[in-house]
Amino acid sequence: MHHFPRLLVVAMFAVGSLVAQVVVKKGAVVYHGSASNTSAPATVQESKVKEATPEWKKIQAEAIDTDSAHGKQLLAQMNNRIREAVKAVAEAESRDMVTRADDITDKQGRDVVDLTDKVVTKVGE
Repeated sequence: MHHFPRLLVVAMFAVGSLVAQVVVKKGAVVYHGSASNTSAPATVQESKVKEATPEWKKIQAEAIDTDSAHGKQLLAQMNNRIREAVKAVAEAESRDMVTRADDITDKQGRDVVDLTDKVVTKVGE
């Protein structure tokens, strides 16, 4: 009889691992972590975060063509800044996956936190 609890624990672990994945849309942008093993997902509103970066502000203020070499360089810098900010905020908030706000289609019953305001503050530093 003492093997029953161990078997139950194994069975519970197997069932738990089946629901460990949240479903994200095709083409989703995952800034941090992975949808396949998240237990604490979060989202950001991409447009608000982008608009807060110095690179995007420069593109807008100087009407820089994003298809030009300079524009592409600024976009690459902006994307790196966003990813670093998302990672820092996610780790500080104990979130193991961050995606765009509308990219999670099935939350698997998880509480999904919006980190937009904290990431906006971080990219502006």
